[in-house]
Amino acid sequence: MSSAAPAGESPNLGPAPGTPLGRPSPAARRRPFVVTLAVLLMVPSIVIWLIAGIAFFRAMLRAEGDGLGKFLVVGIGAGVLAIALLVALLAALGILMAWTGDNPAGLAVPAGFTFGLFVVVIVTLLAQGKLSYHPTMVTPLVVGGLAGVSLGLIKSPQARAWFAGRGR
Repeated sequence: MSSAAPAGESPNLGPAPGTPLGRPSPAARRRPFVVTLAVLLMVPSIVIWLIAGIAFFRAMLRAEGDGLGKFLVVGIGAGVLAIALLVALLAALGILMAWTGDNPAGLAVPAGFTFGLFVVVIVTLLAQGKLSYHPTMVTPLVVGGLAGVSLGLIKSPQARAWFAGRGR
């Protein structure tokens, strides 16, 4: 018996269950650079969401007060931490989904949320006339900008074509 059958096929029975019929096009096999770049640009966002959530919760734990006031402040801190952890989890899962070619929406949702928050804060600060430079503003500005670039890249024509080719 010869083992000259292509990968995924039995010499007598044809293709194995679950293998695609026909060969995928080269565009469907190779991940475009824009998807790789979009994934890499979301990594700082995950790190910053984790750091910011934990730092905010720790600051709320140190807040002054006692009784119900302290409970409410710590509850608010826990809520913000939960949101930050959720966004970090969604971004990590979105990176995995985009990397494997499953779905661009997995990365677009946390990138859009991070970028939207960035835009809202910038517009609010500009409307109030309170925009001035502080060294602590650099990190959120950079991370929000990176999330916006990642969102643009994941919605680019090259990425859309690759995801469409992977969805067959």
